[in-house]
Amino acid sequence: MPRHDRDEVARRAGYATWQEAVGATAHLGQQEAGRALGVSHPTIRTWRAELGVGVAAARPSAQQRAAAFRADPGDQRHGSANGYRNLGCRCEACTRAWTDYQRSRRTGG
Repeated sequence: MPRHDRDEVARRAGYATWQEAVGATAHLGQQEAGRALGVSHPTIRTWRAELGVGVAAARPSAQQRAAAFRADPGDQRHGSANGYRNLGCRCEACTRAWTDYQRSRRTGG
């Protein structure tokens, strides 16, 4: 993995310092920020960790995400085996998808 002169990377991207560059791209995902600054996303992750940018962002738990899925009947994942198995949805469409999936596994089709 190449080592980058942080300030040189920032100057090439139009920023005065690497801290400013990291702060200005904090709203982007790691890969998008890496493309914008011309470095790899692991480099962005390291720089963000050193500055404490986006490291402690709260994310909903798996249970909260599953509950939000089950509460939203318009979610595109309804009617899938994933909705039944991983997200715990027992609506008619998800139950049917899970039954069909299991049947196809048993019959080899």
